[in-house]
Amino acid sequence: NTDTAMGRNRSGSSTTMASMQSTTAASQASSMGIGSGSGNINSSDLALYDIPLVTSPSQASTDFEQLLHNLQSISVDPKSVRKAACCAALIETVQERRQNQNQQQQQQVVVSPNELFLATLAALTSLQGTLEQQVKRTDTDTESNNNSSNEVETTALPLLEILRQILPYVAHPSNNHGALLLHQFGTVSRMLRMFVALGYAYTASSSTTGTNKATSTAVATSGANALLRQILKTTTMLLLITPSSSSTTTTQEAEKEMAKLLHATIIRMFHDVRPKVRKAAFGCAMDVVIVASSSNSCSSSSSSSPVVQQRKVIADFLWEYCHAVITQYKSSSSGSKKKNDSSNSKNLIHILRLLSTSLPYADDVRIRVRFGDDCLALMGGGGEGSGSKGEVSMEVIRETLITLLSCLEKGEEDSDDGLLLSSMEQEVDTTKDTGKEDEEISKFAARALAFLLQHRPNAANSSFSSAGDVNVVYGRCLMGCVERMLVRANSGDEDGTLASKLLAMKLLPNVLTSILHLCDEAAEGEDGGAANSAEMCGSEFNQFVSRVMPIVTSYFNNAATSNNNLQRVAIEAVSNCIDIIRQALKIQYRNAWGNILPGGYATFTSTLALNLLEMRGAGNEANNGNSELEGKLQSCLKELVVSLLRLRDDVEKDGTARTAVEYATSTVMRGMGLELFLSLVDFTDDHVDIGDKKKESLNTESGAGLWWLLPLMKQSASADASALASSSSITTRSHLSFFQGRVLNLARRCDAASADGHRTAAEASIQKQRVVEVWSLLYYFCLHPIDMKENFAAVAKTVVKALSDHSRYPKLVPVICGSLKSLAVGVTGRAEANPSAEATEDLEVLSNVSIKILPSLFKLVETLNESQKTNSADDMDTDDKSSSKEKQAIRQQNMQLVETVTDTIGQLAQICPREFLQNLFKKVVQRLLVATTENGDNTGGKASKDAQAVRMCSLLGLGQALVASGSLDNNSVSLLYRAVRPLVRSDEHDSRVQKRAYKVLAEICEKHKEFVTSEERLNEMTDLMVDSIVTCQVSARHMRLKCMAYIVQGFDSSNQAHMAVIPKIMGEVLLCLKDSNAKTREAAYQLLLEMAVARDDMTDYFKIILAALGAKTTHMRSAAVMALSRLTFEYARHDTTVQSLLPSLMQTVAFLFDDSSREVTKSVISFVRVCVAAMSFDQLEPLLPEIVGGIMKYNKGRDRFRAKIKIILKKLVRLYGYDTIAPLVPEKDTRLITHMRKLTERTARRKAAGLQDGQSVVNNFDDMMESDEDDSDDGRTFMTGVTGFTKMTSMTGKSMKSAKSKSVVSGARSTMTGKSAKSTSGPRIKAELQGEILDMLDSSKMAKSVRFADANMNDNDFSDDDDGMDDMQFDNQGRIIISDGLQKVSGDKGAVDDFDSEDDDENLQLKAGGGKRRRVSKFESVKVAKAERDAVNARKQSKQSKKPTSSLGSAYKSKKAGGDVKKKGQQYEPYAYVPLNAKDYSKKNRSNAVSKMGTVVRSTKRKR
Repeated sequence: NTDTAMGRNRSGSSTTMASMQSTTAASQASSMGIGSGSGNINSSDLALYDIPLVTSPSQASTDFEQLLHNLQSISVDPKSVRKAACCAALIETVQERRQNQNQQQQQQVVVSPNELFLATLAALTSLQGTLEQQVKRTDTDTESNNNSSNEVETTALPLLEILRQILPYVAHPSNNHGALLLHQFGTVSRMLRMFVALGYAYTASSSTTGTNKATSTAVATSGANALLRQILKTTTMLLLITPSSSSTTTTQEAEKEMAKLLHATIIRMFHDVRPKVRKAAFGCAMDVVIVASSSNSCSSSSSSSPVVQQRKVIADFLWEYCHAVITQYKSSSSGSKKKNDSSNSKNLIHILRLLSTSLPYADDVRIRVRFGDDCLALMGGGGEGSGSKGEVSMEVIRETLITLLSCLEKGEEDSDDGLLLSSMEQEVDTTKDTGKEDEEISKFAARALAFLLQHRPNAANSSFSSAGDVNVVYGRCLMGCVERMLVRANSGDEDGTLASKLLAMKLLPNVLTSILHLCDEAAEGEDGGAANSAEMCGSEFNQFVSRVMPIVTSYFNNAATSNNNLQRVAIEAVSNCIDIIRQALKIQYRNAWGNILPGGYATFTSTLALNLLEMRGAGNEANNGNSELEGKLQSCLKELVVSLLRLRDDVEKDGTARTAVEYATSTVMRGMGLELFLSLVDFTDDHVDIGDKKKESLNTESGAGLWWLLPLMKQSASADASALASSSSITTRSHLSFFQGRVLNLARRCDAASADGHRTAAEASIQKQRVVEVWSLLYYFCLHPIDMKENFAAVAKTVVKALSDHSRYPKLVPVICGSLKSLAVGVTGRAEANPSAEATEDLEVLSNVSIKILPSLFKLVETLNESQKTNSADDMDTDDKSSSKEKQAIRQQNMQLVETVTDTIGQLAQICPREFLQNLFKKVVQRLLVATTENGDNTGGKASKDAQAVRMCSLLGLGQALVASGSLDNNSVSLLYRAVRPLVRSDEHDSRVQKRAYKVLAEICEKHKEFVTSEERLNEMTDLMVDSIVTCQVSARHMRLKCMAYIVQGFDSSNQAHMAVIPKIMGEVLLCLKDSNAKTREAAYQLLLEMAVARDDMTDYFKIILAALGAKTTHMRSAAVMALSRLTFEYARHDTTVQSLLPSLMQTVAFLFDDSSREVTKSVISFVRVCVAAMSFDQLEPLLPEIVGGIMKYNKGRDRFRAKIKIILKKLVRLYGYDTIAPLVPEKDTRLITHMRKLTERTARRKAAGLQDGQSVVNNFDDMMESDEDDSDDGRTFMTGVTGFTKMTSMTGKSMKSAKSKSVVSGARSTMTGKSAKSTSGPRIKAELQGEILDMLDSSKMAKSVRFADANMNDNDFSDDDDGMDDMQFDNQGRIIISDGLQKVSGDKGAVDDFDSEDDDENLQLKAGGGKRRRVSKFESVKVAKAERDAVNARKQSKQSKKPTSSLGSAYKSKKAGGDVKKKGQQYEPYAYVPLNAKDYSKKNRSNAVSKMGTVVRSTKRKR
């Protein structure tokens, strides 16, 4: 009966191995640190297990030969050496045996598996006898114990491993169906069991060894552990590859022998005290279960093989033993208490840990059901009320729950990423056997759920250290039961399936209540683990809601379920769950609000909202009688949302709780959409009459208390715009009619309240801010409106009116423009991605309405420009600085608004009708021409000219926006080009106008390349660029260079006219490389590269640039060298022509080594640095004397660029060595090369010690040109002259305060060159270690040189010196701390005296002997006490005898801060004079007067 119950008849199992891997139970157990074994088999072991089943005879022979080769191969691992030696000895033994028997096979090179098997077995049997004799002598002979350990390590372990690897080939069907293995199975079994006994004997005997007990025990224990683990591996292989016999009698005897072997090896070590041995036993058991399950899922031919049948028997033995241990524990718990009750509990825990990882791999569902019932019995009879009520009992409860969870879990396809709802949409398997399995597991889940609800473990009152895990696993079990009853009901019995679902939904409120109460219990704890436990329980609550509630709510739809009873029960269950979910808002769950409110509460609310939105979407097509259900859902949602909002009012003063509630509210908004959320929330009372009552309604708690939602809604509307705009998201589909009627009504109320005269200015400002926040919701309603055809025209009228009121609400302009831009992008994207009728219709509606919106936007641009004119005129008439600043801020704001509006115009221009756009464009160009004419004839003042410039800039901006839209034809572009050309050519206009004109021209070049690259137009634009070089404004250089880059891209290298342009513009490009604007410099570099591509002849191109080296100005020479550096950096790596030109370029530039200009010096050194990195070894070697001598020529420049010179020298040394470079360095600079050699040797030593710092590689041209870092030591030894603070100091965590005394003086003296330290009056401030002068007028150098201390520095002292400079201290930011001298003189000395007294007391107690306290006699202690009293009395008398000396000027000292202050009633300024009093200078009071003056001047002895 037991065999039948445990699944001997396994015809009903069809679960594959892949479906049983990576289960949730195993991951949960391992995450808690309670996993017992690994569920993954080694790939090599799995291949060995499969050899008797799937390998052909020829392949088996080939694999065996490869195995022999691998066994005899030697690697670095000592194990492989021992294994190879043993394998060679075995093969030699086999060959000797062949020769003795005079067999014909003696000439064969490869031995057979049977021969190697017999030789290995004989060797192990012989070794076994030897070890037994040594174990008997272990008690009296320590050397014998060591010899035994050596024998195990060198012989037993390799032999057992060889036996394990050859067993599959011995059992292969081609090898007489494993007849030899069947015949020798008993011998192998006895041998393995004896080795197990020897392994345990080693451990027992080692503890009784006399001498060297510790060493002997360690050696014996390690050897025994390794032996037992190897025996487990060999035993597992033997059990899994041994075939069953055809004879019934032989089969029964073989099964008995297997049972003996299994119990003596794997099962025995389940309860071993050594964790490694126990873990290895668990792993072997897992291998047995997984291999047996996978073999059963193979083809019918393989599943009927003797090996597969035998594997089933072994797995059954394991299941039987586990069941026996559980039964034994239950009987001991229900009976009288025994002495071994603790042992039974430990054994049970071991077995439960094994089952928790192995049950998901069981191939028969009845095994999981049976062990699940055992777990329920343990929960009912083996819990806290029986046996021991202490920690062991609660630990058993935890392991039992984990095992129960493993019984409920299924394969990977049912729990992919935890989204079990997806399994409902998979194809249903209607096979009879699978249906029976689902039916059985569903029935068991129902029993388990009912039991768990009645027997909840009371972990809160337990002293078990992991009691919090019990609650977590208990919640997971509840969730697993409900999921099992709801998901994958593919049984053939539809009534049983329906009953299981109905029962699960009826118990759903109880389950939700139980899981929620776990959060309450976890939050009651006071220890540090209570918060973690509450968080984990809250996560389980969130997981339950997110995984179960979507399944339940899916039954709301009649189309998804054909049973009305199921829909009714689902609705009732959700209705009952609402009250339970609302309980999470109670104050008792406050500690878990941060987890459960944004998680479970928000998810539950969002799930109901999604179902409501889906019903409304389906109701547009056909109303299936869901109107009543929609009303219920909306009522439930309103109840949940309002309850959450009320909670926020209750916890307004609690910052943590308020943050949790607001975050949950924001999550609810994103989950249900703003439209549905706004429909559930009433900001104001719509039934209040107009007048004073309306104003009161805005200040009531029901209205004003909800305005905090507006920032959250604004954030939700703008967050993740790309994800929200997807058409698949139903929450983003909105109605413009709702915005027009509901949202704008709220904005109108706030606007009316702001205009109310009874309000203060602050209240009116708040109401205006609310108007803007309400209007910001327009962005959400423009993401995916579904009523464009019906309501967009009305909304557009409102939007136009709102834009006209920009003077009162300037912040509405960017809000509305951004919303319109988002609407245009969304409509266009949907029409292009899915050209459906609805999308095409929306695009047409937007195109038609844009005719009304674009003129308003054009007018808005003009209005904003007119306001700038007015502000400019007012600035000329007023001298008030404050009002001028305000108007300047308004102008800046208007300029930003103009830019925003023009961007929106450009987006809408892509949609509007072409004819209308052309008309608008012509009007813009016409007004631009008129403005240009007026500006040319304008003789007015500065304000008038400025206004005209602003107007022209706005018109050019409109033209640029229309060009950027790409909707203009070539005629319109040509018209705009002719209008812009005079502005580019002339410098009579404002610089802003020319800059904007170049922007328009650049936009034309970028968007309409075919217009620019035409032969006629290209020549014309080229002449324009060349002729306008003189009239170009400084601010327009950047855009001019961009235009020239676009033009150069159209050049033809074969066209001589085009190539002639490059030398004409080269001078301008080179000068722009030195521009102060970073964008201009980068544009110049890009144009330089574009010209190189267009020229297509690097030799001629370099000649053009080299001509600039002969320029008169250092500016041009420096720019030419920089251009050469950039071209070398870009092309030298892959262009052979440039690579070949580098030596000649280097020699040419070398003439500038004698240039005295620092500007040229910097460029030349940077060029040398680039060339050294780019040139080959052979190219660079002949130039070494010229390069090294040249870079060391500079006088003052050498110190300034010393860091870069060191980088170059280091690279050269790395290539050619110190012996080659050192003779080339001038004699006066040999110290530098010596210093670099020392640093290199130090780096090598640090690298050998594993302490080398990582070096970064410079791959950016700007970094290489500007970098001054000395990479020889990565700046570790760089020390500032004042602070003595180095980079290495920061590594040690020392503060700048501690780098004092010697660090300052020696650090300053180390930087001096050519002068003695004694001859200097003080330390010089240096920028680098070797004396580079810091130019404080160079902002870039100052920014790079000034460094601040790290924030993590402590205040520990760094210097051990004491030479009188301890008063120099620095704070954490590197600033010098100047102490107040008066404080030291006139301050209270009581603290100092107390500290001295403590020192005296310590000195009296500490005697000689290294500062250690020694015990003194009673007589000595009396003497010490008397001395202490005398010392204290003496100090008191000295204090009383001393009169306090008032410091000079102490009356002016500030009490609140450092320095002096003139107080009330004082006539003179601080330290204005020294009062002269004749009494103070008498002989009696002279000493007091001298002490007063000592606070001002230093008191010295008078020379005689």
